[in-house]
Amino acid sequence: MKCINALYNGFTHKILIGNKIHNELILFLKKKKFKSKLCIVTDKNVANHHLLSLLKCLKDSKINAEVLVLNPGERTKSWYNLKKVVEWLISNQVERNDFIVSLGGGVIGDLTGFACSITRRGMKIIHMPTTLLSQVDSSIGGKTGINSTQGKNLVGTFHHPTLILSDISFLKTLKKREFLSGYAEVVKKALIKDYDFFEWLENKDYNELRQDKNIIEIIFKSCEIKLNLVRKDEKEQGERALLNLGHTFGHALETANHYSKNLLHGEAVIIGCCLALNLSRKFNLIDTDQCERIRNHFKKLNFFTEIKQTNLKNFTAQKLLNIMYQDKKVVNKKLSFILLKRIGEGLIQKNVDADIVKKVLTNSIKG
Repeated sequence: MKCINALYNGFTHKILIGNKIHNELILFLKKKKFKSKLCIVTDKNVANHHLLSLLKCLKDSKINAEVLVLNPGERTKSWYNLKKVVEWLISNQVERNDFIVSLGGGVIGDLTGFACSITRRGMKIIHMPTTLLSQVDSSIGGKTGINSTQGKNLVGTFHHPTLILSDISFLKTLKKREFLSGYAEVVKKALIKDYDFFEWLENKDYNELRQDKNIIEIIFKSCEIKLNLVRKDEKEQGERALLNLGHTFGHALETANHYSKNLLHGEAVIIGCCLALNLSRKFNLIDTDQCERIRNHFKKLNFFTEIKQTNLKNFTAQKLLNIMYQDKKVVNKKLSFILLKRIGEGLIQKNVDADIVKKVLTNSIKG
């Protein structure tokens, strides 16, 4: 098992990474002399695979639990479900010193984290992320939120967890497509901050990436990169924005597609990264050889690299551009993008001309 101490602005918690580490939750609760019932928020898919084993572990340790099971999918990050979680927590008479567990992927973590941040003006949350995406990215750094009809993650707060338990045994149930969606957040971090990490990833095929020893290293390295950025810029006023490589484009694709399952978050991010590469070339940043090297890595893992490959309908450049103007990095109605200077070095490009972005989108849609 690996352990990382996350520390920002005096707030600290542990990230534990290992195989079958349910017992670490029990040890943590006993150390805190926890005597209340534990409230767990999860979704139907996760409940079917992992809930019973967790409940048995809690019962064996004489810890009572209440469970709220929600529908899976990005559309669950809504006002309706936020109210549902908050009212459920209040009805269970949770107190400020109690702990709420989010058992699930990024959707459950973001939603439950948001609910905990506003219930009784702040409840303690423990993340038990069950997807690669949530273990390497969304559970880390304190971002919470829900989606607006006008864009993704436009409503939310910063609310750090008390503990993150990244158990790689959860990942065994992930299908290839789900695993690779999470991998997008891994390779993104390498591209913006760590050439050596990208090179290490580049030399692995899909089966090697799923080996336990490599998964633990992938999660550990991804956590390190993200935590280093969060420590410097907790509220995303500067360098932390680098973590949005591919996301301004990717979120627009997801929003235009109404968060349908035929385009997963990571798949949209990879296309977004390729669009960011094209935009980087417009600014004479990363060279063509490195661009091709990155695209070849994506293609080796069978990712789509162009919008036209998705066969999704009604994607016009203007429609996507309009959605991008709701992006959180927009300042004075000017678009900003995360671009690449080279592999391992990202940068924030402000005041990007909308006509240039529109051309990049049009080329990806029409070829």
